[in-house]
Amino acid sequence: MTSFDICRLCCSEKTGLVTWEGEWCVLECAACGFVFVVPLPDEEYLKAHYQQYLPADEEKISQWRTLMVEISDRSLEAIEKNNRQPLDGKLLDVGSGYGFFLEKARKRGWNVHGVEPCEHARNYAIKNELEVDLGVLLEQRYPDSSFDVVTMFYVLEHVREPLSYLKEAHRILKPGGLLLVRVPHTTPIVKFLKAFRIRNRLYDTPSHLSDFSPKTLSLALRKSGFDGCVTFPGGATHPYPFGECAVSVMSGWFADVLYCISLGKWLLPGVSKTTITKKEQ
Repeated sequence: MTSFDICRLCCSEKTGLVTWEGEWCVLECAACGFVFVVPLPDEEYLKAHYQQYLPADEEKISQWRTLMVEISDRSLEAIEKNNRQPLDGKLLDVGSGYGFFLEKARKRGWNVHGVEPCEHARNYAIKNELEVDLGVLLEQRYPDSSFDVVTMFYVLEHVREPLSYLKEAHRILKPGGLLLVRVPHTTPIVKFLKAFRIRNRLYDTPSHLSDFSPKTLSLALRKSGFDGCVTFPGGATHPYPFGECAVSVMSGWFADVLYCISLGKWLLPGVSKTTITKKEQ
């Protein structure tokens, strides 16, 4: 057992192989179920990688706007349903990309701010008169209790230290503030395909460095100072082309139906989910 084989969530040394994707090994912790990639790319590699991760041409940027529209709308509804602060409160979107979510939140009255590592995506947001810092959350050193809401859409699976990101979100949130996190849940699909010896690269390594289930995300939130969370389907992405979009929308619809008929008890494995939690007063 080498140090990089140790679970980065619970520190257990009991891990097992899920799959290989090229040079990257995907492990699952036998103690807590957290799934993570080894070895971890260094920060310099990731900074260069994410300059190319988001497209720069207008057609693909437009497709990216469509991709997240349903999730953005439903996330704002969930935030405003659970928020006790005024609607002109301060909202920080971590990994804000082109600023499409920030635009929607601003139209609904929020005082919005973003942080984004991809320079051309950040510049796109600035051209639309949005305040977005260049870099990653841990570099910004925002003051304590700065924000009423922090959002992270498809961020935690990309970072080397997800616990550090959650702890930083806890620090910069005001007492009673909300954190909304959306992550993929790829492992059930990978295991299903593996049973039929169907090769895939669904983890998308090294872009994705971990994979959260509702259980492991709840554990990560508790370790970061949050107490209690609610996880729900939260909508579907609308990717291009049509075939991928149809699969995503149908999966999202089925996830919603399962969640509703079970009165919130059943969550469909293998689809992305949204989790909302609160910093205690």
